[in-house]
Amino acid sequence: IGYGLIIEYLLLGVIFVRVTLLAKLHTYFRGVGGAYKPDAELILDYVMILVGFCDAFATSFFPAPWIRIAPFVRFGLAVTIPWVGAVITSFVQVTRSIVTVGIFQIGTVILFAWIAAMIFDDLDGVDMYGMPINQGFENFGNALYSMFAVQTTAVLPDAMVPSYHHNRIFLLFWMPFFLLAVCIFAQVILATVYGEYQNQVQERMKVEHQSRAKGINAAFNYLKDPETKSKNGEEQEVVQYEAFAEVVQVMASFQKSATKMGDDMVRICFDALDDDKSSALSSAEFYDMCDMFQTSFKVTKRDSAVKESLDGTSAGRILNWLMTNGQNGDDPDMGVNPPVGIEPTFPGSPFDYVMNTVLGVNVLWLIVESIYDLNDLEEPAGFASLDLVFSFVYMGEVVMKLCWWSWEEYWMNSDNTFDFITSVILGVAGTGTLIFDAPRDMLRYLNLLRVIRLLKALNNIPEYERITKIITRMIKTCGDVLIMNFLVIYLWTAVGQQLFGGKLIKGNPALADNDDLDFFDSHFQIYNFNDMLLGMITMFFVTITQWIDQITIVCMALYDHYTVGWFATCAFWLSFFVASPLIAFNVFTAFSIDIFLKLEEMSSPENQKLGDIAQNLGGLQKDMAAKGSILHIQESSNLRRERVYKAMFEEAEAEDEAEKDEKQAAAVAAEA
Repeated sequence: IGYGLIIEYLLLGVIFVRVTLLAKLHTYFRGVGGAYKPDAELILDYVMILVGFCDAFATSFFPAPWIRIAPFVRFGLAVTIPWVGAVITSFVQVTRSIVTVGIFQIGTVILFAWIAAMIFDDLDGVDMYGMPINQGFENFGNALYSMFAVQTTAVLPDAMVPSYHHNRIFLLFWMPFFLLAVCIFAQVILATVYGEYQNQVQERMKVEHQSRAKGINAAFNYLKDPETKSKNGEEQEVVQYEAFAEVVQVMASFQKSATKMGDDMVRICFDALDDDKSSALSSAEFYDMCDMFQTSFKVTKRDSAVKESLDGTSAGRILNWLMTNGQNGDDPDMGVNPPVGIEPTFPGSPFDYVMNTVLGVNVLWLIVESIYDLNDLEEPAGFASLDLVFSFVYMGEVVMKLCWWSWEEYWMNSDNTFDFITSVILGVAGTGTLIFDAPRDMLRYLNLLRVIRLLKALNNIPEYERITKIITRMIKTCGDVLIMNFLVIYLWTAVGQQLFGGKLIKGNPALADNDDLDFFDSHFQIYNFNDMLLGMITMFFVTITQWIDQITIVCMALYDHYTVGWFATCAFWLSFFVASPLIAFNVFTAFSIDIFLKLEEMSSPENQKLGDIAQNLGGLQKDMAAKGSILHIQESSNLRRERVYKAMFEEAEAEDEAEKDEKQAAAVAAEA
């Protein structure tokens, strides 16, 4: 606790300084008629920091690990972050959208619970397995909980086994409930939740674009040259390079990418916006400036010193033959990450074929080792030596690539970064095994890194590589809904730690009369709320399964029926079911499907295209590559996500417009 509190005090101090600086900046903005941040958010920041210090101070003298306000303080501070606040706002609005259908769902559960209690409460017998026929339906309260658990499908088919086995006519009771609660209302809720979230995202994008257009138009009118200039055959108002350069220097204090721009890079950025190469920006070209500031530009030296020193020699010609596939024709080598439409020169080269063969042999070797290990067979002495051989071969691959590319160019590729780290770890481990007599078992466990690396061999299958890239981009694009799920789990875990922390143990006197709880029989004690990490893992499993009956029952058993604690527990689990499985996780499920389908459509060869900035710089990239320098253009994750959203919603708007046109045409035809 001591070190944790010290870190907590330091972090709260850093946050206090940051909020104070934001408050000063807010004061300056108000002085010119604007507002950098809402007053309510600044007040909330200061209140949360004060509460955080008080909580840490109290914990320093009266430690109680399960009674902490700190998690709520962190949540409150997160709410004031603009994009987190937008996520929470979307969640609240989505929650409101399901009120109507939620009432139907609740009404269905209550109605069938009442019918079940009326039917089953007098069936006191047992089935042929000794189970009470009316188990879970002894009274209305139990029936209400049982029907709620059934509609989550967490207790199916167990809940219906006693009654169904007793008399098959009870299917007339169960089937209508399944159809209504599970098959219909659950899907209606999914459609409602996702439809509302989609509308929220679309509306937020419209507001952002309107605000952006307003700000850019104001900036353009302020920076434009007094004289017009001919562009595309007509006189237009323009911004000259000098004014653009001044803007970049001012933006340097706000944008990390801008702070790294020298004069040459500023000129590159200007050329990226100048579509017709007229050395002036029209209002339409100037509008892309926001996209430019969300794009990183980096120039690297392509060739290594070794390659340059061997140029023109027989060794250099051999190196060139080994490292190129000869498919780029007259185009220069565009480095490790060539633009869309330009084939890379290394894949398919002789050295690439050699390393892919090594990877294949390594896969077979790992299978052989697994057979020996799983069957407890004695391994021959040469096994460990062969592991070392593979480790040093991969080190040789890294060295070979660094003889071809410069370090900065090599590091620009994520695959190369991973290869370098894993190869160095395996190489160091192998050296330690040879020189310092390190345990050979250590090398075996480190070989797990090699297993991950072997998956690279699958990238030689074009469809696998395409799907992998789509899934990776899908996860990045779904960042907001993933954060929504995380925040819901975090907040409810913080509450659960206060209610159940340290109490879900067999020796708890509150559970003395409940020795037959399935929670303990199933050995679920690891799913507890003793700390935030364990609690979040517990709630995560509840989210993906919708409901875990054993955990819910043991939590409710901690408190006597109809006490404050019992009602708080019921409210805790019911609200979490609505907030997480029903809303947040449903949004993620539906949204990720939509995103995947749109990305798959965008990744098809006929739909792949460069952005305007990359298109404008295509010629410059080739010119620089011919001179041995590579211009890397990388859009930020926010800009890439915005492009996917735009593609999704533009299609939806086009469909709406087409539907309106059809209705208008039908109306005109009817009048005629």
